[in-house]
Amino acid sequence: MKQYLFFDEWDAATKDLPRIKYLETMTTYACTLSCRWCTNYSDYGMKGGYVKWDTVKPWLDHWFSRVRVDCFGFIGGEPLLNPELETWVREFRTNYPYVTLMILTNTQLFMDNLWLLDCMEEYGMIYLKFSKHQEKTYYFPRAVSEVLKRFNWEQTGDTHYFNSNPILDFEIAELPEFLKTYKGEYGSMKPYANSPSEAFKICNQQVCPILENGQLYKCSSVGMLHRVLKDHDQLNDEDWSPYLNTGLPMNCSDTELQQWVDNFGKPHSVCSMCPTSQDKPFYPHYPNVRSKIQIK
Repeated sequence: MKQYLFFDEWDAATKDLPRIKYLETMTTYACTLSCRWCTNYSDYGMKGGYVKWDTVKPWLDHWFSRVRVDCFGFIGGEPLLNPELETWVREFRTNYPYVTLMILTNTQLFMDNLWLLDCMEEYGMIYLKFSKHQEKTYYFPRAVSEVLKRFNWEQTGDTHYFNSNPILDFEIAELPEFLKTYKGEYGSMKPYANSPSEAFKICNQQVCPILENGQLYKCSSVGMLHRVLKDHDQLNDEDWSPYLNTGLPMNCSDTELQQWVDNFGKPHSVCSMCPTSQDKPFYPHYPNVRSKIQIK
């Protein structure tokens, strides 16, 4: 992908491309926590390990040459389990300096990875997001304190902070409830076959499309679906067939790409796999979280 030395040059080269506010990818399929009903299915020990930077970079080069993305997210699983994450961060900021980088972590491993704060100071344009999955822990407030004392933050909301030089964002996300997106349990899970528009109304991934295995998907729940069904011997379940193989491939036409971008933040037919408010799919989160590791 062509490198641009100045923002104005990049801006002129990408201003006529289809544009979306946000896109994310899984850096690892494993997690240090098991959060029951995880929308990324990282609660059961999904197969696949971590993703190598050399694997994902050609995908990014391709899609960033066709779509202007305002912010790109590194998610999981737990991203800090990826032993190459520092390479991911430094290479991303070097190769795509005008795309904001968002990094989402549950903070369990944060204090052993303070290089991330160094990268924030060195490169800027990083949006750090902490997701709180457990109550009354010492590791989460300790990580928050470490970030807050590092930069000259301006609090712009109850849980949002901004630093102007370098440009940085910091967010603390409380998660008292979780949305279970399927019926049954792993091995016998079923889609809802609901109204897509009604399901979309309560969706917590309305603006979270994902890049998985080189393809673009509406959200992680559908993007990771092939993996979870394969892991639990459900790939041949006919009820799931309408929701499999729904990713937009790298060789899609410009028309297909524009249609996909135009659907950002809107219901799609695949949304019918998920629940509506009538299904009462929200459950208390914190009591249903188990840590897989001992925190130092």
